Amino acid sequence: MKTTLCTVCCALFVAWLLLSSQPATTQPLSSLYSNLRYRAIGPAISGGRVTAVAGTDLDAQLYYAGGADGGVFKSHDGGITWFSVFDRQPVAAIGALAIDPRNPNIVWAGTGEANPRNEAASGDGMWYSSDGAKTWRHVGLDEAGAISIISIDPRASTTVVAGVLGREFADSAVRGVYLTTDNGQHWSRRLYLGPSSGVSDIVRLPNKPSTLFAGLWQFRRTPWTLTSGGPAGGIYRSDDGGKSWKHVTAPGLPTHITGRIGLAASGNMLYARIQSTEGFVWRSTDQGATWKRMPPSRYIGGRGFYFSRIFADPSNEQRVINLEGVASISSNGAQSFSQTSLHAGYDFHIAWWSRDGKRIIVGSDEGLVISHDGAEHWFQPYDLPFSQIYHVGVDQVAPYYHVCIGLQDNDSWCAPQSVPNQIGVLNRDWVTVAPGDGMWSVFDPLDQNLLWSTETGTSSGQLFLTDFRTGQQAAISPIPRITFGEAANTYDYRFNWDSPIAFTTGPRPRALLGGNVVFASTDRGQTWQVISPDLTRNDRTKQGASGGPVQRDMSDAEVYDTIMYLATTPLDSAVIWAGTDDGLVQLSRDNGATWHNVTPQGLPAWTRVMGMDVGHRNAGTVYAVADGHMSGDERPYIFASDDFGGHWRSIAGDLPANLFVRSIREDPKNNDVLYAGTQRGVWISFDSGNHWNDLRLNMPATAVYDLEIQPDQNDLVVGTHGRGVWILDDLTPLQQLGVARERPLVLFAPRPAYRMFATPPINNSIYAPGGPVAENLFVGENAPNGAIINYFLGQPSASTNIEITDATGRVVRHLKGKAVTGSAGINRASWNLTEDGPVSWNASINKDIEP
Repeated sequence: MKTTLCTVCCALFVAWLLLSSQPATTQPLSSLYSNLRYRAIGPAISGGRVTAVAGTDLDAQLYYAGGADGGVFKSHDGGITWFSVFDRQPVAAIGALAIDPRNPNIVWAGTGEANPRNEAASGDGMWYSSDGAKTWRHVGLDEAGAISIISIDPRASTTVVAGVLGREFADSAVRGVYLTTDNGQHWSRRLYLGPSSGVSDIVRLPNKPSTLFAGLWQFRRTPWTLTSGGPAGGIYRSDDGGKSWKHVTAPGLPTHITGRIGLAASGNMLYARIQSTEGFVWRSTDQGATWKRMPPSRYIGGRGFYFSRIFADPSNEQRVINLEGVASISSNGAQSFSQTSLHAGYDFHIAWWSRDGKRIIVGSDEGLVISHDGAEHWFQPYDLPFSQIYHVGVDQVAPYYHVCIGLQDNDSWCAPQSVPNQIGVLNRDWVTVAPGDGMWSVFDPLDQNLLWSTETGTSSGQLFLTDFRTGQQAAISPIPRITFGEAANTYDYRFNWDSPIAFTTGPRPRALLGGNVVFASTDRGQTWQVISPDLTRNDRTKQGASGGPVQRDMSDAEVYDTIMYLATTPLDSAVIWAGTDDGLVQLSRDNGATWHNVTPQGLPAWTRVMGMDVGHRNAGTVYAVADGHMSGDERPYIFASDDFGGHWRSIAGDLPANLFVRSIREDPKNNDVLYAGTQRGVWISFDSGNHWNDLRLNMPATAVYDLEIQPDQNDLVVGTHGRGVWILDDLTPLQQLGVARERPLVLFAPRPAYRMFATPPINNSIYAPGGPVAENLFVGENAPNGAIINYFLGQPSASTNIEITDATGRVVRHLKGKAVTGSAGINRASWNLTEDGPVSWNASINKDIEP
């Protein structure tokens, strides 16, 4: 039932008198909205890349898991349920985790993903907790970029060896092996092969903890290619606890250059998984004195830069697990491998094995799998919301509009932003709508039952049209060609890994798809026409085969000279904007007939135009954000123009100098308010980009790839690349904060509200707070049921009440106590649209009816 709020006013007249006599607040802007909070809705059922795991032999129920950019989660019931323990830290990308073998309350977290793929996130060094992850402190290695491994000396908890892989897109002088003997207060680098070589793995011999082996790896990424392997790499050995190291040139090891190296040890056996042209798995039976290349296996050898990890059973030196696209196990010392029964999908990265060989926890691109019986049986928890979103799309169904997303490696999904039950958005509310690496999800402007989605799988630029009424789906790509494994210079048309779609405006909108040209369709993808020339720099030297010198790797992630973003404006149906990954902004004002290069002068060449937005009041207003971090430049680039790109101004303002930006949105109700999605959260400007304020609030510091403002509910929908969807309900107080802060008391007009009759899920008791929690349960937060009441106080009030009256002036509800806050700045309360009691109920009982 829709209810109109006729009158809402603050009661406690004494409090009002006190407020009215005092000046408006002079507090910093960010403190004025600190009471607001996002709600997370998932998904968790989809999974997401797990890059670090840790367990302990001191507590069989204790595990930790780290996400690629999702922070750290903890389980104290054997992996059945998980909760976040790292969300308040300034970074969310995790590369390594370790529990002290002498004290399970001591946990180390190395930040920065150590799988240098195209969207890996950097960290800010090492973190340490001595109270089971309740609190954390930063303990150095600030500029490490990515920490790949942490090895704690089992004889001395304060002595730790850390492997620094480093940043993937630039040289770094802080790579190498580091040692601390005082719990991270001081670190000394003990092994360094140069600014392009980092540590991929370290293993400590279980029977001789002073002996360690390290894998060194020379690598580099650019936006258009990957280099994995070089002369500054190989296996190194230390016999003094990591203080000094020597290059291992023992007989049997590869004689040519190597790439990524993974290491494992059990008993007297030592294993090496090496990216090499001479083989993939080597074994030593004499603690590294000599080595033998093991027979090839069809399960081993793919994409060595991304995988190359091997783990040995501490209770059985003959038993090893190899992790890559599939997971495989050997029970005969790597003589042969067989695929495991894991059901966590594909792309496995990390594992931990208990000393008794029974408990194994494995992380993949699709989440976690855990075995408690030595790999005989596995279960997968579905309550880790590590989903990595590229883009979000929203429809206009009231009040439970749908959110659709494209996920790294894990398809495209849709769910309502809230559901009519008493718990929240559950795993069952999320449904898959398209396969592959999901990218864009856009609702058809003329039919909200149709969803357009782009995917990357066997090729970029795959496009699907899904009809939610029938469940039918059509593949409608203009160029249906498999390009996986081919160089970009062999393509007829080049499509970005993240190929954009958009629609022109007006009564007969056209669908647009970006390649290196713009494709247009007027019949929902049945036919396409090219409506632009090549809009990129078309530098053929950046379109060759990627990978090498050890293995080629052409997954379309390095396809370059492509369009990354398309934008149109409802204020002029002939306008089309295009942003490219090589640093150009192009404009057509005649529906694609002619195009003009209007690139901002301050935009460096070869940066990626990641996002654009158009003004809501002026057809010539446009915003563009560019990202140069893949060229080693992490500065924020945001530009604005009010004359169709004739003149640009930088509006990066006072954003941190090393915080690059991925998305931008102009507020539809106040064009002075801008929202920026950055590598570590959302920022807001109240003055058209001159100054910026952190709008992270209760979100983790994860990368924000996309932002959408749902027009009917006025919600900010945030797509993070590590923790799923977050929603900030009702932007009204932020849109009007500039005016409100000059007054002692402001009551913001509430948006339309709905009273929903929520139904409990089946067997509600298992979801009840404090009750038994069902295995694999994830609960996303519903929007407040009923009306959201926003108000601003110029000064804090010790006692604030709200009175709600109907159209006749009759008081129907009092809100007071904990439900009504009195902080200086924006406050928010909710009303479920019910009246105050008492309520009388008349009923009769038929005694003839048996219970």
